[in-house]
Amino acid sequence: MSFPRSKSMWLLMAGLVSGVAIFVAANAWSGDSQASGDAASKIVIATGSRPLPVTVLSLGELSAPPRVDDYRGTIEASKEAELAFRRSGRVFSVAVEEGDVVRRGQTLAQLEVDDLAAIIEATQARIDEAEAMLAELEAGPRAETIAAAAAEVSRLSAAVKLAQITTQRELELQRSNSSSIQTYDNARFQALQQEAALEAATQQYNELKAGTRSEQLVAQRARVAMLQAELKGYQVDLRDGRIVAPFDGVVGRRYLDEGTIAGPDRVVLRVLQTDPLEARFGVSPEDVRGLAPGQPVTVTLGEAAIQAEIGRIEPELDRSTRTQAVLVKIPRQQPRPDGSYADGIVPGRTASLSLGAVRNGGADSYWVPITSLARSTRGLWSLMAVVEGPAGQSIVQRRDVQVLETDTRLARISGGMIAAGDRVVAAGLHRLTPGMAVAPVDREALRQVESLSLN
Repeated sequence: MSFPRSKSMWLLMAGLVSGVAIFVAANAWSGDSQASGDAASKIVIATGSRPLPVTVLSLGELSAPPRVDDYRGTIEASKEAELAFRRSGRVFSVAVEEGDVVRRGQTLAQLEVDDLAAIIEATQARIDEAEAMLAELEAGPRAETIAAAAAEVSRLSAAVKLAQITTQRELELQRSNSSSIQTYDNARFQALQQEAALEAATQQYNELKAGTRSEQLVAQRARVAMLQAELKGYQVDLRDGRIVAPFDGVVGRRYLDEGTIAGPDRVVLRVLQTDPLEARFGVSPEDVRGLAPGQPVTVTLGEAAIQAEIGRIEPELDRSTRTQAVLVKIPRQQPRPDGSYADGIVPGRTASLSLGAVRNGGADSYWVPITSLARSTRGLWSLMAVVEGPAGQSIVQRRDVQVLETDTRLARISGGMIAAGDRVVAAGLHRLTPGMAVAPVDREALRQVESLSLN
């Protein structure tokens, strides 16, 4: 079966469709109890002296639309360290290569330390000697030594008595001219010598009985402590002759090889902590207020969307960008034995972060559809307010407003000529002129009419 394609035939068909639509609308109007039919009559029949149907809304009815801010950031290691020896020397070995996985405390590089090992052994021997002497002083003299000193005192005491008797005898002989003065003097001085020797032996005996003096103990203990401190210093130098991994990670760069003279100013290795990786974003302070550590977020890398969480937020503002740094932890999607990430997630790659932000609205500002606005004069915009006219009909009046911000379909406005609850025309301002009679239709009734026409 073929259908006519002439222009007259198409016009005839259009007329028939229009007639059916008018008939349906008229039947809907005739039912006073049907609210949807009443709304349909206002929209479909707009001929003659009838008011023009318009869709209206009340100011304050629309809430602020969600806002999504996109930020660009960079994937980076959560920790990184450039490692160097703390003392100078020749590099003996470097045990890792670039890309190797390392564990905390693992020895990564070593200096030649034979000279330090010899110094440590010699210092340890001196400490052993000093500690032995200190132990002897703390123990005090032996009982045998004290007994020998007592015997020496007894011997010298007897010798003193003998010398004194001899001196007395020589004195009597000298008085009777039976002996010379020289012989008497020799006996007298011999007695003095014996007395002095007895005094010295007595003092030594008393010292041995009293034990070691506290000053000697303090001096010897200080010597032992000084030698132990020297040993610790040499042991620190020995530890400084090697580089250990400060955390679990991956070797990013190796700068020196064996045989090179290294020192504190020469970096040997660069180690990165890649579990987890982090993405650094500079976020506006307004958006940061809605964030907290541990909060889940979505990070986009190329075509992949990764579920991550906020790790930390830096407390100060970057003076150059006027943003705050937000560090997002990137979970490992597919673990690999070498510690790397799958899907090309590596430090230095660019990532995106989308954040929903809350729009701030004032008490005297309202959200309206962009279709309800028309450009006015002096940089202002205008909308049509629906008010009651002199004859009790609804008419429209022009109101000038200021646009504060816009979204894809909405705009936030303010002005002294509008207030909360005012009804305004939502669309179709090109058909209206100030003072024109209109038939307001709210958005809910409009949706009922649309559903009726579809059925």
